Amino acid sequence: MKNKLVSLVAAAALVVTSPAAIAIAQVPAAPRVQAAAGPTVAASAVGIRRAESARTTSAPVAEKRLGAGRNVAMMVVGGAALIIGAVIGGTAGVLIAVAGAAIGLYGLYNFVQ
Repeated sequence: MKNKLVSLVAAAALVVTSPAAIAIAQVPAAPRVQAAAGPTVAASAVGIRRAESARTTSAPVAEKRLGAGRNVAMMVVGGAALIIGAVIGGTAGVLIAVAGAAIGLYGLYNFVQ
């Protein structure tokens, strides 16, 4: 019964803290731009064209993104340890699951900050 409970808690924690769900929630909405009515000269160009706008990333944003990778990795490792602890079972499995939960929650705490 303990193994099923630990497995259920581990699965719920992985679903809630999955990096894909967090990344989707943090993506800003794209601004809506209305297209010009009718044909345009720009649309009739054939071949390779220069991009309309060059995207540049400022240094503080790049540093912030680098820090998120470590925190996401800690959440993934913690979730994996929860599942492995549930599979092992017994006292050793519970210890591994608790340590995994602590690592995952610490990574989540730093990610949210």
